[in-house]
Amino acid sequence: MAAAILFLSLNLFFSSFVTITLASSSSSPTIASDQLKFWSENVNNKMPKPILNKLSPLTQKDSDYYTNLLFSKNSKFSADAKFCTLAKLACTSFFDDVKQVKETYTTEKTYAKLSADLHRQQGGIKTEDPFSFFRISELKNGNLVHLPHLQETLPARAFLPEKMASRIPLNYTAISRIFPDSDVTGKTKATIQTTLGYCNAVAIRGETKSCPRSLEEMVGFARVTLGGGGDKKKVVALTSKSTVGSNSIAKIGKIKEYGGGAGQKIVACHEAFLPFATYYCHLLTSTRLYMVDFVDRETGSKVVNTMLGICHMDTSHWPKEHVAFKILKFGPGEGEACHWFTQLDLAWISNV
Repeated sequence: MAAAILFLSLNLFFSSFVTITLASSSSSPTIASDQLKFWSENVNNKMPKPILNKLSPLTQKDSDYYTNLLFSKNSKFSADAKFCTLAKLACTSFFDDVKQVKETYTTEKTYAKLSADLHRQQGGIKTEDPFSFFRISELKNGNLVHLPHLQETLPARAFLPEKMASRIPLNYTAISRIFPDSDVTGKTKATIQTTLGYCNAVAIRGETKSCPRSLEEMVGFARVTLGGGGDKKKVVALTSKSTVGSNSIAKIGKIKEYGGGAGQKIVACHEAFLPFATYYCHLLTSTRLYMVDFVDRETGSKVVNTMLGICHMDTSHWPKEHVAFKILKFGPGEGEACHWFTQLDLAWISNV
């Protein structure tokens, strides 16, 4: 009986929430509509659903109100629970899952060298996925490969409006002032500091990098880096289709390579952890990008998933401590390192 009453109460609450949200959306333009418009003006394909789910739920009125509160001169306002819930941010203390993901987006997908202090902070963090890196020789039709864990375990967060996000400095003092409740339990401080450490680290040779704080900033970085920032040339965003085959043996089907020539540029963006949706984006030279079909292991014909894989052909400037070398058992410059994209990772290329 109690369970039935609870279920009914939750349904009534959800219905009320949806009604209020729709009413709010109808009375004020939404940030999400602006984000979708910006995407369509600059990107030549549809927004992937996982990125669509990260669009801001704020109205323009909400955005203006909270931007003024947060950043007006001498303001002492910080992001409270009401604002965090309204904006769909991870800046309250409900983060039991964060302790499991402190390095999934850093040591596996970034290549800068962290300071000694940040390396010490990461002691005792989860064991790396032994299948997170592979060699290019594995990319053959009919080959069986063991896929890594593909599920994202970072808390769901939305992008902030560009006007608001652009005013947030990428340093821990500023983040902790604006989002003071993001580390109530002490579980997220090291994760946030690791993100900021990579964002602020010096790029390795041949790398162009950025940590976009908004959807618009990410698209803009991709366009400028790929050479389309000064005109109307659009870019293309690619990602993996699903998590089917996660942490299991899968059979490779058709393989398509994007570019790979000397002049081909590829910008890779990997989700990083801050209280709001943010990414670590970079362009590395000597990179190859592949779209790989995985087929039913019995029939060999039915496509069960399509995944994006990237191979970094020159690892000579990577830090020797990088996890790829531990997994692949060679050192910097001794071979290429490939990895798969999750649904929340994006690869940007020039229009095809």
